[in-house]
Amino acid sequence: MVTAEDIVGVLKGRGWTAEIIEESSVPALIKTSPQGLMKCVDGRPSDHPAMDGPKSLGGVYAIATNRNVTDLDGLKDIVKESIKAGHVPSVHGDDHAHPAPMGCGFFKLWSLGKLEGIPPPDFNSEEGMAAVIEAGGVYEQLSGSHQEKVVYINLVPDTTLAPKADDQAFVVDAWMAGKFDLDIVKYLVAAASTVEQLKGPLKAKLIIPSAPLTPDDVVGVLKGRGWEAQVVKQADVPALIPTTPEGLMKCVDGRPSDHPAMDGPKTLGGVYSIATNRGVTTIEGLKKIVEEVKSKGSVPSVHGDDHAHPAPMGCGFFKLWSLGKLDGIPPPKFDSEEGKAAVIEAGGVYEQLSGGHEEKIVYINFVPNTTIAPKADDQAFVVDAWIAGVYNLHVVNYLIAAASTVEQLKGPLKAKLIVPN
Repeated sequence: MVTAEDIVGVLKGRGWTAEIIEESSVPALIKTSPQGLMKCVDGRPSDHPAMDGPKSLGGVYAIATNRNVTDLDGLKDIVKESIKAGHVPSVHGDDHAHPAPMGCGFFKLWSLGKLEGIPPPDFNSEEGMAAVIEAGGVYEQLSGSHQEKVVYINLVPDTTLAPKADDQAFVVDAWMAGKFDLDIVKYLVAAASTVEQLKGPLKAKLIIPSAPLTPDDVVGVLKGRGWEAQVVKQADVPALIPTTPEGLMKCVDGRPSDHPAMDGPKTLGGVYSIATNRGVTTIEGLKKIVEEVKSKGSVPSVHGDDHAHPAPMGCGFFKLWSLGKLDGIPPPKFDSEEGKAAVIEAGGVYEQLSGGHEEKIVYINFVPNTTIAPKADDQAFVVDAWIAGVYNLHVVNYLIAAASTVEQLKGPLKAKLIVPN
């Protein structure tokens, strides 16, 4: 078994600087989604919005090279295998290569026979692109030049980093090797060789899983941020009720609503919590999340209030998100009214809250399929943290976003963490 320490040693032997870091120290790490492209490790901006898929060398070409597949039929089979495994397989080019699909540096090295121990393909870049599309995959086009400053080698399953145009990095989701039964040593040697030959940064950060987060850990973190916090049993919280399929999956906001169905799960900004956690910033991505929430038996929603202008800007979480004030979370490419319209169009609900914030406490609820309904005369922020497991969210990032939101909205720095009996 290859360990993170082994990889560091090999990289240092090749003249790299390399260090191991835990996922909890990488707030930009997001959960992958079925809609995200299985795309190249290239850090340049893309013309495709779905950047929350796994990153591999050349997209699907990573699997082909690792298995010594060199023909178009074999490539098509890999595309179909990737789709069956729950991914959106892709390859890419760029806006200045001729032909455009040759803008993938990994494919170029492969086609020229410059990847040691890997036979070159029997097809060119345009034929490869056409085969991937024909088999059900996607072609994306990147723009600009390489400005990557670091190589992330990510060993945390089902997570990735979305590209940032102003802070480029190569992202190698090494956990993919296990999912597709690849030779991990061959895969990582090919990654290192590619970066070296493309004159990229010989600087790597290996991201490893953090120890499972416990309520006591959350208490410690909150206290470190200046909060009061304690763990309580569900039996000590009589207001805790079961969620129902008719209840809104709504914001954690404690103010009274014009909608009657308050027995649904409470999340940051309603469906916006999933979007922010996954790095989704587009209207189309938001609509897909609404459809996903419906398919899992909840009623997706967003909200505004009776005194904001425009009204949907009455969601404090959306306001912070739109202003880029949530650390490590890219702001949306739509405004509050466009977000509201998209949610409704996709089958979700818009609710309007009233009055001012008078929350006295923050409940962080770890008891699955339960929640606390808002009370106008006894307001509280209710964060149903168990939702992170249902939607495969990054729980550390989710809770950090929750704490930051309460702090920036001048809410109560007092929390009760509800755990199962």
